[in-house]
Amino acid sequence: MAIGNEGRDIGGYLLLLIPLEFIMTSTRVVKDGNRRKAVMLSGALLALVASVKIGYELVNKEPSYYDMMEVLPKSPLAEIKRGYKRAATRVHPDKLQAANKADEGEDTDDAFLALKAAYDVLHDSHLRDLYDKFGPPGVENKSDTNALLAGLGFFYVVWLAVAYLLTRRKQVGRAQTWSFTGLLALAIFEYQATILAFDFLEDALPNLAMFEKIELLHRLYPVYLLGARMVAWLIYEDVDTYNAIVLQRLHAKTDMLLLMIRDNKLLASGGRPAEGATPGQPAELSPTASPWGVSGDELSQAFRPLHPAMTRQGAEAAATSARGAKPKPAKQGGRGFMSLVWFFGVYAFFQWLLGRGS
Repeated sequence: MAIGNEGRDIGGYLLLLIPLEFIMTSTRVVKDGNRRKAVMLSGALLALVASVKIGYELVNKEPSYYDMMEVLPKSPLAEIKRGYKRAATRVHPDKLQAANKADEGEDTDDAFLALKAAYDVLHDSHLRDLYDKFGPPGVENKSDTNALLAGLGFFYVVWLAVAYLLTRRKQVGRAQTWSFTGLLALAIFEYQATILAFDFLEDALPNLAMFEKIELLHRLYPVYLLGARMVAWLIYEDVDTYNAIVLQRLHAKTDMLLLMIRDNKLLASGGRPAEGATPGQPAELSPTASPWGVSGDELSQAFRPLHPAMTRQGAEAAATSARGAKPKPAKQGGRGFMSLVWFFGVYAFFQWLLGRGS
């Protein structure tokens, strides 16, 4: 690979996941528990590490054949010939000997031979096409392109498994759809580049060959995956836990009602349960207690509204707004519907890309 290394990417970003998770979940870093602040801190760390890493890899990447001749990948053959002549003038052994650089003869010979090999590839239209799509391995395996495509597919198998494992938790479950969609989009771009020979990043990255753009996108995908996990964790709402808490409170209120009904029956029979006494045991109540042996504060606390709409003001406001309007059916399957809309939107985008490529 000319830009970075896939093995180092997997190991490096999995190690980076440890401090990112610590920042997002630890109250030591974000003492007030603000999710947005935690995601901003972890996102800044991820952006800093990724920008330094990818920038360093771009600066120190292996020079392409186009870099050797200082021409753009979309340059015509005439421009490549002129670039070759300029580069050959600089690295030709005879020219360097005339400039009193004979002691570097072995290095200059290697540089000139590499330049000559690069020109031979770019001068041949078939070899140039293979080089643009697959890089130097495409020229070396020009008779077996299926092996090259199988090697590129290994990237997707590995990152599909990594994306699945990193998005299995309920808190980041939404990121699974986003990560798989990004991987599919990357696969479609690579299909367009290697099969259809269409490059829609030509204007955005004119100095990089087509295979280098694919490698750059490979380096960017782990950043996209970790960023998707952060966003999914930020917008996550634990509906199951909330419903369980509400159900427990409803059970507690039901138990309180049963006790009140039982004590009310005792009152009807002539007895009064005292505050703190066992329900059903006749006794006198204190002046500040309710007729059921429960203080007014306890009743208010037990029967406080679970939602603002359950208060008298909320009920009146809801009745006023709904007066004269038709009742609306309850929303069902909202998340499934949004997932369906997301799928068809992505599908339409991919169809548009394939239409451009063809």
